[in-house]
Amino acid sequence: MDKPVSMADRAYEMLKRDILRCRFRPGSAILDTYLAAEYGMSRTPIREATNLLRREGLVVVIPKRGTLVKPIDFGELQDTYRMRQLLEPEAAVLASRRANAEELDALAELGEASVSPDADAATLNERNRLLHVRIAELSRIPLLAQTINSLHEEIERFLNFRGAQGRPYTATNHGRIVDIIRTGTEDEIRHVVSSGIERARTHMLEGLMANDNGRTEQAS
Repeated sequence: MDKPVSMADRAYEMLKRDILRCRFRPGSAILDTYLAAEYGMSRTPIREATNLLRREGLVVVIPKRGTLVKPIDFGELQDTYRMRQLLEPEAAVLASRRANAEELDALAELGEASVSPDADAATLNERNRLLHVRIAELSRIPLLAQTINSLHEEIERFLNFRGAQGRPYTATNHGRIVDIIRTGTEDEIRHVVSSGIERARTHMLEGLMANDNGRTEQAS
């Protein structure tokens, strides 16, 4: 029998989703009274959820400003892609060794869902994260999956904040990753995963540069 979901768990799931989807944008205040009314619960579970999200790094406390959604640090974002390069190619190799055929079939379905033309951008960004996390889960190393999930949560938040979807190469790359995990050599798997991460990093940087250039042109 499933364990009942507590109010604190509900508050945590709703607040985390709203932060990742940038309904509460980076740097915005976390107000217990507002969230309690918004989510239809008391302030106690809101505070418990906020404390959990502080430990996960999505919420910060800044003196004289209060509790805020963590601002996006673009230096940290670059480090996130460096960490992905260190972890995800090996996670995919381990998944290729340890996942069974049924799990790989399910992974292929998740890959297709992550590029569905019927979903909105925020949903696609979430599915992108879930695909990469599922590959890590198939490595059978829970800490690895947990770490990769944290990295992708920060990327998901950035994509939703900037409105950058990255769909043109993502659609091709997701299908290729799943296929190569199923049939490729370990070196081929590492290459495909690493190349995909580098393309994502380049796409992120190009988006930042385009945004900065746009602001400069507007100011001039």
